[in-house]
Amino acid sequence: MIRESFEAIQREYSGERAKNFVSELINFHRIQGSPGYRRAAEYVYNLLKKNGLECEILRFPASEDVTFWNYGSFQESEVEDAKLFLLTEEGEEKIADYSVNKFSIVQRSAPTPADGIVVDLAVLDKGDVEEEYEDVDVRGKVVFASGDLNDVYSLAVEKGGAIGIVTDRLREWPPVRSKMDLPDALQYCSFWWHRGKRRCFGFVVSPRIGARIRELALKKRLKVKAIVKSRMYDGTFEVVSAKIRGEEDKEVIVVAHLCHPQPSANDNASGVAAAIESALTLNRLIGEGKLNRPRKTIRFLFVPEITGTVAFLNMNKDCLDSFVAGINLDMVGEDQKICESILMVDSTPYSLPSFINPYIEYLFNYIPKKISSFSEKDHFPLIRYEFINFSGGSDHEVLSDPSIGVPTVSFTNWPDKFYHTSEDTLDKVDPNMLWYVGAISSTLAYTIANLSRRDYEFLGLLIERYCEKKIDNIIEKVFHEISNMNKDELRKYSEEKITFLKECEEFWREWLIKAIEALSKIDGEDNLGELCKYYEKKFSESVNVKEEMFKEYLKRLAPDTQTKTEVAKKKSRIEKEAEKLIPKRKHPGPVDIKLKINSLDDKMKKRVKILMKVRGWRTISTLALFWADGKKSVLEIWKKLKIEYGHVNLRELIEWFRLLEKMDFITLEKI
Repeated sequence: MIRESFEAIQREYSGERAKNFVSELINFHRIQGSPGYRRAAEYVYNLLKKNGLECEILRFPASEDVTFWNYGSFQESEVEDAKLFLLTEEGEEKIADYSVNKFSIVQRSAPTPADGIVVDLAVLDKGDVEEEYEDVDVRGKVVFASGDLNDVYSLAVEKGGAIGIVTDRLREWPPVRSKMDLPDALQYCSFWWHRGKRRCFGFVVSPRIGARIRELALKKRLKVKAIVKSRMYDGTFEVVSAKIRGEEDKEVIVVAHLCHPQPSANDNASGVAAAIESALTLNRLIGEGKLNRPRKTIRFLFVPEITGTVAFLNMNKDCLDSFVAGINLDMVGEDQKICESILMVDSTPYSLPSFINPYIEYLFNYIPKKISSFSEKDHFPLIRYEFINFSGGSDHEVLSDPSIGVPTVSFTNWPDKFYHTSEDTLDKVDPNMLWYVGAISSTLAYTIANLSRRDYEFLGLLIERYCEKKIDNIIEKVFHEISNMNKDELRKYSEEKITFLKECEEFWREWLIKAIEALSKIDGEDNLGELCKYYEKKFSESVNVKEEMFKEYLKRLAPDTQTKTEVAKKKSRIEKEAEKLIPKRKHPGPVDIKLKINSLDDKMKKRVKILMKVRGWRTISTLALFWADGKKSVLEIWKKLKIEYGHVNLRELIEWFRLLEKMDFITLEKI
């Protein structure tokens, strides 16, 4: 079924047609909750409707007073015009113009007086630390800075009384992107207002213009003239839903986010275009009888990122169990040579065991291999791709949250040299990449929609092999790490790793059982208990052999290494504290820190901001919340994170859960 489905889909799916859809979508300024986004949603709806899909536009309130579980909505916004002039002795020089480049303004900027405003420009370096403001009065001025916009806003506007911000910030990702690699690019920046926030306007200039402003500021006092004609108001935002109806009520979801400034070609007009072509291709093949009608419905969702998916799920909270699996298409059109990208296949989190990770890895065997080695014996695809552990950051993070329970993989090209800049344009989009991702993701959606209990044995085999590979990876990592150790270091390290390997074996044994049990979501139970016992036994037999070989190898390198798991060490004070705390989530889905951070005192706000700047903390905090099922203690969650992510500071993890409790996202039960 898989091979035949892929062959039919890859012949019909057109990367060129998908790129044509990108060329249409980039004409819309697609800021979440705006007239431009609405027009883009109507374009997608009309296109799919005209081609025979069952479609609807779902409308949700765009208002600061509305929340979807723990996630906040936002007001609708519209910019009519915005310009920024640098005033020098030579006269006015226009340095930002919204009518020319939609990235020129910080999105959701507040309006100026109708005739504009002329004010001093306070030129700082990054402007994101308090020390820079010690000898600078920014009250009533516009601040020029290159630091994190949220921090600049907090210090300059909220604390210092500035009325606006100009930024030449361009996020850097060495070695792919440094600031002056794109000297004329503008960074995508946005304000996210919540009730009680002091609103201001903001402009974005290029690194080249920013460098000149800094040079001028060394010689003279600078002024700017700002004109912003904008408004924010209670309105709506749209989610486009299209279906290829199956024979059952259960569904597979394909999601792509429609938002971002014009043009934003790869992020994420490419994901939307790939999903459109997928919907049209599958619908056409089914209509022509080249593919059978799927058992489960395939639903395509086009959303404002994160918020739209949360709103849709909140609306359908009584039927979450009907959503079997999901596919997120985010930044899938990159020309990998120009953008310096790799296609990342983002897996589901460990806290949501399912068949989809091993299944998508298996499915990649069908990628066409269009180039051979010199011997012509081996063949390879013409794209770079990698399977990675869950990293989140897009709509798959919402669906794969265990409190939602829809295991969702995500396709994303990363890094992208032009990500979130005005230079994310059509010339960076590769129809071949759209074809590769489109053909694979369409096959994934269609074949999952056709899975039934007759496939349980095959899926059980994939799950077991996947878990075995996870153990192999752990052993291989140890072998890499021990190459330069002396015997004393090796002995201590080996004892720790033998204990850790035992913990991992138990983790993946439990994961295997739960992943096989979760197959019931596809088509009922049907002897899953027997299947679990069989593959648990196969897994145990295999890893026991691997473990003995692992111990024997380490013992040859360090003869005094203990081969038995040591008696459990005495818990530290911090571990005892963590053991007594059980976090319980108040609502399903992600938490919107911006929504409730103002409920904290200044000291706690500062701690939230500091933790969010810890390397990897965004992913760590998300994974930790995923494990918070109301049964596990913080200590147990920490141990799970050790296997899923690596080292995590336990003291910081406890503090984070306490802060979430203060913001009323969770309760911490003390035992």
